[in-house]
Order: sequence, then C-alpha cells, then structure tokens
Amino acid sequence: MNAKTDGLHIKSFEPDLLEWIDFVCECRNGSTEYQQYDVIYGKVADDRIFRVVDMYRTGIWDKERALKEIKVYPTYDQACFVTQKAIDQLLLFQSSLEVQL
Repeated sequence: MNAKTDGLHIKSFEPDLLEWIDFVCECRNGSTEYQQYDVIYGKVADDRIFRVVDMYRTGIWDKERALKEIKVYPTYDQACFVTQKAIDQLLLFQSSLEVQL
C-alpha cells in the first residue's frame, strides 16, 4: 500500500510480507527504490529474519519457503524516516534528560 499523508509519500508493507521480502532483497542488492518514499513502514529484518531473507535472495529457498520460515520467528515493526521532510513533519521533540556518567 502506498499513501500520501500531509504531503508525505509513505510505503507500508503491513501486513504484506510478499512484497516486503522482495523490497528488502532489492535494497540488499543495492536498489535505491526506497529513496522515492519519505517513510517506510514494515517488518524489521533482524539477524534471524535476515538469514531467512538471504536464503531467498540467493535462490536457495523459494519465496513460499522463506515466508513460511519467517512466520516461525517473532517479528517486530519499524518505521524508517527516509527524508528530513518526514522527520520535520512527524517527529516532535518534547524533552531531554542529562545523563551523569
């Protein structure tokens, strides 16, 4: 799903893992497609999930097998703020704390 929110171009993969896995593989292969979005929302490809994605990306597993394996692991969502425009519009500084070492 693509959406424009407050002039922002947002890409959301929820709950579509089919498109997500191909997007992650393309990015890992050097694609700059992500640069056309201000915000990207989807699953985190942490170390465990990336091992599965890499098995698909290198052709060892087909997409069906990879998606089946991904569902075994707990997954977490992330929002990637690609542009400064997205950061300026969506993030609001509220306060800070000084940390003593």
